[in-house]
Amino acid sequence: MITETLLVLSLAGRIYHTVPIEKMATTRRTHVCVTAPIVYRRKQQDGDWHLTIAKIVNGVEYKVVVEIIPLIPITPPRVGQIVKACGITRLDREHGNWPEIHPAESIEVQS
Repeated sequence: MITETLLVLSLAGRIYHTVPIEKMATTRRTHVCVTAPIVYRRKQQDGDWHLTIAKIVNGVEYKVVVEIIPLIPITPPRVGQIVKACGITRLDREHGNWPEIHPAESIEVQS
């Protein structure tokens, strides 16, 4: 209970920077929001949800993995929905060097 309360309090004043999906791999920002459609959704054995959002910009497809963790319970939107995902950005160098929002701290369905 204490951990959950501290988590909510720490997220309350956080400032997020809107980053275009094509800049996610190179952004120096830590707390970001990115908007794109969900193209993949899967629940992992550890209880995490992995979402992939993707968008084509100037003929190039850019993807970002958005990870929902049980400690921050967010209902995962459906494939095809456009979402604004906010959280902590990082590069997953262990699995393929792709950009991630991990953990997701909020996800808003745009349409």
